[in-house]
Amino acid sequence: MTTAMSLGLLFIAKMADNALSTVKTIMIQRNRSLLAGVAITLSSFLYFWITRSVVLADSLLTTLTVAVASGAGCFLVSGINNKLSKDRTYVNVVMSDDMAAMQDFRDYLAKHHITNVASDSYTLDWNRKTLTVTAYAETKEQSRIINSYMENSDTKYKRVIHKV
Repeated sequence: MTTAMSLGLLFIAKMADNALSTVKTIMIQRNRSLLAGVAITLSSFLYFWITRSVVLADSLLTTLTVAVASGAGCFLVSGINNKLSKDRTYVNVVMSDDMAAMQDFRDYLAKHHITNVASDSYTLDWNRKTLTVTAYAETKEQSRIINSYMENSDTKYKRVIHKV
């Protein structure tokens, strides 16, 4: 039972170590140097304590437990960061020579409450009118909806994406 408790404690400590290390990286990217410093201080303490424990244990099971906990800690913080990070608006300028397909695309965006603007435009040879649709994806889900529509369509689109 003591071995299981020791392994459990090492697992939690290593998850916390990797989580803090990942938090440090995120805080540096967000220009939060004080929080990054605190995270790396705690992470370093845990790292040295864990290293000492693994060396003293001299066990493959202990090493495997710590390795798995490393991935779990990083996975946990990355998932939390993705959920809490602000969505960025992506402006999608979409063009096609197929007027009907562009009208369907515009209607699809409206159905999914994705802000869009349709403008008259011409085909490359200037012989036919078509539409250019500018779609404003304000969430990751809206971006996925646009991507999915275009991937599942037989129509050939020209797409330019701008980050805002």
